[in-house]
Order: sequence, then structure tokens, then C-alpha cells
Amino acid sequence: MAEPVTTDTPVTAPGEGVPPIPGDIAELVRARAGERLAPLVHRLFRSSLVLDPVDGPGADEGGRGAAAGEGAAAEHGGADGGPVGRLGGLPALPAGTAWPEFAGRPMQLLAELDCAALAVALRPGGRGTVPGPLPADGLLLFFHDESLSDFTGRGCRVLHVPAGAPPRQAPVTGAGAPAVPAVPVRATRALSAPSYQDRELERLFPDDFLVALDLGIDLAERLPRPAVRVLGWCDSDTGRPEGHRPLLQIESGVLAAEWGECVNVSFWITDEDLATGRFDRVRHGFGTA
Repeated sequence: MAEPVTTDTPVTAPGEGVPPIPGDIAELVRARAGERLAPLVHRLFRSSLVLDPVDGPGADEGGRGAAAGEGAAAEHGGADGGPVGRLGGLPALPAGTAWPEFAGRPMQLLAELDCAALAVALRPGGRGTVPGPLPADGLLLFFHDESLSDFTGRGCRVLHVPAGAPPRQAPVTGAGAPAVPAVPVRATRALSAPSYQDRELERLFPDDFLVALDLGIDLAERLPRPAVRVLGWCDSDTGRPEGHRPLLQIESGVLAAEWGECVNVSFWITDEDLATGRFDRVRHGFGTA
């Protein structure tokens, strides 16, 4: 097992808006990838937000801390460390906005996130005015079909709505969509690295896949794998829709929800749709034990 990240190591800058790469992780990349390819690997690192319950750091059943970790790999974001939204609960759907359905069933709300709070959390130290990849205001509502019956990736909806509407109960028609108990969450800005399953990393080593495999495993051991992440790279073994990146990932253990053998749910979006706010084309993913 690799040694944990320390706070006194020098850091390497990956790309604009991304937290610094701790020096020991940068050295690991150089050792695996070589001097020529190491800068290209560094550019793949992404900024993300780890979401934790407001009343505690949280941890999944496997003992992985949900918090982002310590040192240069993570920065506590937000104006005051307060809530940036919540997991579960009832959605603040404006009048005239229909509750999303799939196959005639009301979908289940998994998260309601405040875009303005997320924007602050994504800035280094919560400061600055550089626009981020998410909308500057309003709410993002993440719904999915809790029966997980669709394998084409269309069993979800993400709505970007104005803030201020009262919570709305699910329709009584159709089957189910039980509400997930609400859990307020705070955000921590954190470094996220690709895995060997991500083609962006694999393509850097066309002649030796084992380099990408070993590097991906090393990075997964050095950087935290949280229970809930916004943006960044995929932390699970779920399928990766071609041309998409994770928008939100949730491990089942962090929610009081029954998904059978499903251990995680994810929402995926293309770079173009993220840049233009086309959340109506988000794809659904889930992994099983």
C-alpha cells in the first residue's frame, strides 16, 4: 500500500483551476510514465468536489473516508463551509415543472445542489471570480429510476431550475419513487485522477497497457475515493459512456436507499453539454457488487 499524501511535499501544477498535484504523486507519475509523458498525465488531473454530510465526515462500509483528505490534494471550499445542498429529500420543483418519470413511474430524487454554493466551493480557497463548469445560480436536481431497469443510460434526469420553489411531494400515480431521507452536505475541493479504465489515460501508453494499469492503481491508492463526488473522474468500476465525463457519483452506502445489488449510481455528461448547460442529455450509470 502506498504511503499517504503528506502536506510538506512540493507540488506540481496540473492545469488551470485544478488543485496542485502533491510532490510525491508527481514523482510517482514520473517514475511510471517517464519524463516525456509525465506532463501529459498531469494535464489529465481534474478538479472535483467531494460532498460530505454536514454533521460529520462520513465513511463507507469499506472504511474509505468520504472526506477528500488532507494537504494539497484537497481544499475546503465554500464561503463558510456550510451546506451546498443535500442528498435525498423532496425537490424544490417550480410551478409548471413536471416531476420526471421513466416508463410511467415517478423518478427518485438523489440530490439537490445549489449552483452558487458549488461555484464558490470550486474556486481555490473559495475566492476568485473565474467562471466554473457549472451554472452560476439555481439548483441542480438529480433524479433517477430507482428500479434500475434501463441499461441504455436513459433512466435519469437532471433539471436546472431557479431556486426558491417549495418542496414538492412525488405524484401519487404510478409505482413507488419513495423519498430518500434528506442529508445536508458540504463540499470540499479535491484533486481527481483518471484510472486505467479511462481511455484518456490508456491512449498515452498505446504500446504498454500495463503502464496505464499500474499507474491507475497507484493513483487510486494515493488519492481518496469518496462516497459522493461532483465532476472529476469516475471512482467506480461502472461502465463509462463514450465521450462522457462524470457529473455526479453516489455510493449506495451513503444513502438510506434500497437498490438491491447496486453499489453506486452515476450521472454522465459530455464536455459540450456541460459547457452549454444541456443537462437534459445526461446519461445514467450504475455498478453492482
